[in-house]
Amino acid sequence: MKDFASHAEQLEILEERGLTVPDKAAAKRILSRENYYALIDGYKEPFLINDERLNPYGLERYQEGTEFGHIYALHSFDRKLRLLLLNELLKFEKNIKSKVAYRFSEKFREAGSFLGAGNYSPDSRHHHERDRIISTLGNLIKSHKKRDKVRYPAIREFYDKHKNVPLWVLVNFLSLGQITHFYTVIDEELRERIARDFAEEYSEEYEEIHLKPVDLDAILRIVFPYRNKSAHEEVLYRFHLPHPVELGTLEGMLDMGKGSLSGATVFSVLSLLKLVLSKDDYDWFSMELEKMIRELEESIPARAFEKIVKDAGFVK
Repeated sequence: MKDFASHAEQLEILEERGLTVPDKAAAKRILSRENYYALIDGYKEPFLINDERLNPYGLERYQEGTEFGHIYALHSFDRKLRLLLLNELLKFEKNIKSKVAYRFSEKFREAGSFLGAGNYSPDSRHHHERDRIISTLGNLIKSHKKRDKVRYPAIREFYDKHKNVPLWVLVNFLSLGQITHFYTVIDEELRERIARDFAEEYSEEYEEIHLKPVDLDAILRIVFPYRNKSAHEEVLYRFHLPHPVELGTLEGMLDMGKGSLSGATVFSVLSLLKLVLSKDDYDWFSMELEKMIRELEESIPARAFEKIVKDAGFVK
């Protein structure tokens, strides 16, 4: 088992491994707020010596000139990146929830139509997930009937006023994962209509594109885990999906080289957001991201910076 080490002892260990700590008082304050494991173990990798010629025994040694502040700068960058990305992913989440609820309700207008299994895809491969979605929506409606400890007071308030709870209210209480499954199990005509809604919005502000349901499926499949990563204090910049995703069609729409997004990296998510955000939102997002990257580049050694942007999947 690892023995307890005070902040002072933790800094001594880091210095023994070649890390420079110019301001120990400031470093102790940072460790007390951020936790040694989350800060050091989460962000040390780009600053370590991985060259076998320089570090033949594979010991944890820091590159010459690496300071405690460099690791903290990367940690701060990643935190800002999570917040920035989450803000835009929430806009996309709201967008697709709105489109799914509108198009489904437009086609199936009777009250509670979303509880009818016949209003979803007839493909038997989707029946299990369809039944889970119907059960989730049904439970949301039932939740307002509890006398106390109502989980979603807004649902009860809406029901008390209108005597029913339509889909465009319920979708606001579904997670992105659940709305992703909902989009998967609706019929193909609706899937195509919703994908076309996104394509038409993009075409009005940029150039004409044709987005298919499988393209929107791919975007959702990549975005969902990054949305969860962004919502928690986990390392984001070097997070990769375990398996590459074929995105050749989407790469073509964005005038990007084949395979440039298939690694499903942070760069993939940042690029794909252009297809599902308004131009104003994406322009602001890009500007803020570029500013953050420049600040990071100015704050850390060049070799570490090159490793970081490579891990994030950025291309020139």
